[in-house]
Amino acid sequence: MSSSTTSTTATTIEISFPSQDKSFNLYGDLTLPSTASEKTPVPALLIVSGSGPIDRHGNASGFFTGITFNTHNQLAQQLLLFFEQNNSNNNSKRSVAVLAYDKRGVGKSQKEQDKDLYYQAGVQDLVSDAVQAVKYLVHHPSIDEGSIFVVGHSEGAILMPLIFQQVQQQHEELPSPLKGCIFLAGLGEDVVSAMDCQRQRLLEEVNAETGWKGWILRQVLTKQRLDKQYQNMYDEVDKHPDLDVISQYCGMSKIPAKWFREHQQYQTPPWDAITCHCLAITGCKDLQVRSKFCQLEASRSLLSGAASVESHTPPNLTHILRSFEGEPKLLALKSDYARMGTLPLDDELVNIIGMWCDRILAC
Repeated sequence: MSSSTTSTTATTIEISFPSQDKSFNLYGDLTLPSTASEKTPVPALLIVSGSGPIDRHGNASGFFTGITFNTHNQLAQQLLLFFEQNNSNNNSKRSVAVLAYDKRGVGKSQKEQDKDLYYQAGVQDLVSDAVQAVKYLVHHPSIDEGSIFVVGHSEGAILMPLIFQQVQQQHEELPSPLKGCIFLAGLGEDVVSAMDCQRQRLLEEVNAETGWKGWILRQVLTKQRLDKQYQNMYDEVDKHPDLDVISQYCGMSKIPAKWFREHQQYQTPPWDAITCHCLAITGCKDLQVRSKFCQLEASRSLLSGAASVESHTPPNLTHILRSFEGEPKLLALKSDYARMGTLPLDDELVNIIGMWCDRILAC
């Protein structure tokens, strides 16, 4: 179930922070509750986006052009509303700020005279941007520098171990600013394995289709053809080991070669390196990653170094953090996402995150 009520006491401001090499600035939105001030700093949640050209609002171009998700906006609004209602019910004054930013090469996060900034980004670049965002929050006067949560969605969750390690390295002699890590649709995965599973799931759907539609699909979407497309792309990447971006068809198509290359090398994320409190959520109707890693025993095994682990697999939750009634299909992914994109985020998801943050902050 979902609701569309939003907080009325928050302020959203545009902020910017420099890239690690200081060659350009990343821009984003910081949503602050009315209680946030230098005298009363508040905890903060940093949203790290999934793969693709995603902006501060949680919207993407490319395959999803024309579909509005506003996932990040909604998460900020609904979490602040959760704390407003929770405070009213429990005579509490706790709240949180939320920061989301345009990925490099997306929205306002641009580098002068570099049109390929997004396509040039590799794993380490994306990690360094998230670490810079944490640094911004640590130095913000209205943010509690010791109570920062990183919320990684999809690829953002997969990169969480590296983000955590690099933040820790910058604060070796000081208390860590990271209070917790929240994994949304990504714990236990790596990008290469997730793509393999998606191809396998697509083939299973094609083989299950009946009638003329099924027959036509089986002529077009064969295992051999899908595997060949995938292998051709990686062969092209391997053929040009010094290129960050490979342009094809007179520049009409671009392969983020560095990104693919670095993800090939990052197939065993060091999950056990994370030592803060952890929350993991993957929906049972997520077609892009596997929910099995969010079974409690599996998540505790992966996050063996964490201060605490809580995990959930909401039965109707999808990859875009909305509920879906019925059986989701990759063959209908774009139309289903377009329809779900008009809906608010799943209530259960927001409540799980809100209640968990409230408990961890009370520790």
